[in-house]
Amino acid sequence: MSSFLQHIAIMLIPLIVSNILHMIIIKKDVFSGLRRPISTTLFGTNKTWRGFVVVPFVNAFFVYWLNLLADFQVSNALILGFTLGFAYMLFELPNSFLKRRLGIESGQQATKHRLLFMLIDKMDSAFGVTLVYFLLGCISLPHALLLFGISSSTHIIISQLLVHLHLKKSF
Repeated sequence: MSSFLQHIAIMLIPLIVSNILHMIIIKKDVFSGLRRPISTTLFGTNKTWRGFVVVPFVNAFFVYWLNLLADFQVSNALILGFTLGFAYMLFELPNSFLKRRLGIESGQQATKHRLLFMLIDKMDSAFGVTLVYFLLGCISLPHALLLFGISSSTHIIISQLLVHLHLKKSF
């Protein structure tokens, strides 16, 4: 496997699995004690402590095991996985903050500039994770730009699939 394909696998596969598992956890209301919003005023009701606990820790676990199974030889795989999972969650917050300021309720879609907000919804976390991965020195800038495009596209496809499987309410 080429080096760039390893980066795609290490960055995307665990995050896909972590986020799907997070959607199932939300649907089944597992860890309901962590369902508390981080800040209803700033980010709305859907950004909860549960996501900030589940996604980074589950992602760390999957990056670690993928690294072992595929023998990618990523040093500090647990820390990298946790960091990428945390970045994923963290970079969703500015978009939520902006939507609350514009009067768009949690879980609702914008009526004005709907396409723009749908793109931002799918690209915010992809941007954050790619930026962090680049800043950690894992990939070059051209590879980061390519990885951002791949991860944004993947996020769009996975979101459509989750809506189809009724694990997510809307695209």
